[in-house]
Amino acid sequence: MTNQINLWNTAAIGVTILTATLNLSTYAQDGAASDNSWWGEITTEATAVRCGANESYYPLSYLTTGDVVRVVGKRQDWYQIVTEGTAFENVVGYIKYPEKDSSLFMVEGNNGTSSSEIEIIAKNVESDEMYRSWRPVCRLENGDTVQIVSTEKKAPGTLHREAYIVHTVALPQEATAWINVSFVKKTTDPAEQTIVNTTPVVEEEALVNEPVATTEDDTVLVTNEEDEALQTLTLSELEEAWTAISQEPVMGAEIAPLHDLYGQLLEENIGDLVIERISTGRMKQLEIWGQLKSQKERIAALRAKLGSESGAVSEYIEVMGTYGDYALIGRLALSNTFNGKIRPFMYRVQNESGRTIGYLPMNPNWDLSSMVGQVVGINGNMNWDASWRVNVVEASGFDLLTPTTAEVQSDIQ
Repeated sequence: MTNQINLWNTAAIGVTILTATLNLSTYAQDGAASDNSWWGEITTEATAVRCGANESYYPLSYLTTGDVVRVVGKRQDWYQIVTEGTAFENVVGYIKYPEKDSSLFMVEGNNGTSSSEIEIIAKNVESDEMYRSWRPVCRLENGDTVQIVSTEKKAPGTLHREAYIVHTVALPQEATAWINVSFVKKTTDPAEQTIVNTTPVVEEEALVNEPVATTEDDTVLVTNEEDEALQTLTLSELEEAWTAISQEPVMGAEIAPLHDLYGQLLEENIGDLVIERISTGRMKQLEIWGQLKSQKERIAALRAKLGSESGAVSEYIEVMGTYGDYALIGRLALSNTFNGKIRPFMYRVQNESGRTIGYLPMNPNWDLSSMVGQVVGINGNMNWDASWRVNVVEASGFDLLTPTTAEVQSDIQ
């Protein structure tokens, strides 16, 4: 691996560009070019398919002996699967949004089409209480269509402070879930089994490229060693993160990751009245905060479109146009949730308004700590991580796009 650093002055926007080119193409190309998924057969009755890689995550379905699943990744003692095949024909999830934002999801007959990015939440098969179903397992992009099973309107105060539309939808085949490795053995492709079923079943304990998923980052680029180092989720740890995040501007706050953490803590401590009261309250606060954040983001986008934010927006556009396409461009900052304690350590990248637009895993070949507070352009691929509900960059290199007079702030922004 070679590092080539070229430094030159660019008068066009008065910035110093530090180019760090790292030859990491072997790993990235291998992961992108090959399909490491395989088919597994369920070996026990009433096998729980969970929305996360831990017993504390609620089940979205139960499978029985002989059911077949497609395995796409692994984290410790859990296989990540996609909800593909006949075993998941009747599994459903929820799509919900404020009634006033009905344009986010267009309904036509029994089908619904997303007009923006929208998440599908796995239904908790052990509870009909909506707040017990909180874990997203799939994200629809603009133009994606799903089958609607039923639709209902939640009155203000029953689910959120305002009225919400909730669609129960058939879970798409690309949704992700988790099964304990002890309940799965390798088998042949079901399509091949319909022709001939003479191929012997071979047990495999390890999965290639661990963790691996339909996209590189569906399992957050976290190794077993990193997972084992994480602390047990506690209320005091989350309250500490809440205190830090509540002091941030709303546009930069890591709302969705913290909401998921409180939801996970709630599931792990059912019956604990203190945790239930505090976690439920925090989740509602974060949902309101998230709505405010979405409104601010929409306003900022409209202003940018009209050209009213000519300063910062023009600078970013000029950088992007001058120096090529980046997977992500923004200011590098520390994270209050992905801090190596309650979540794996990752840096976050913020845009000109302070909004977190992606996460960058720690790389031993780069001294990223010295770059905190500065604007960087990151080369590589950015993928949506369904487990953590964030964009994660599989980086191959980066450019430092910060004026030489800029102050580098080492504290969390």
